[in-house]
Amino acid sequence: MLTITDAAVAALNDVLEEQNKKDNYLRVFIAGIGCGGPSFGLALEENVGEADITAEIGATKVIYDAELEKTVENLIIDYIDNEMGTGFVIEDPTAEACGGGCAGCH
Repeated sequence: MLTITDAAVAALNDVLEEQNKKDNYLRVFIAGIGCGGPSFGLALEENVGEADITAEIGATKVIYDAELEKTVENLIIDYIDNEMGTGFVIEDPTAEACGGGCAGCH
């Protein structure tokens, strides 16, 4: 199940409008897997692939592949704007931190 915060929806709508891509989908994908579990990425895409799953969360059209659905039980997409920076963040509240002190943990 994917959750998109109101802040992320507003920021995404701004991006879609700025780039004139209002009909694009928001793709959520696994960008890599480290000792802390998977890290995720976002992209804008026009087309839905045969293996893609589509969802509408509010007015946001989201696509992801079946592998993501198997890997993640719950994702929260948020947009932050604070002293540390601005941008989209994707959290999996069910993920366990490795706690091993490795350099790749997030």
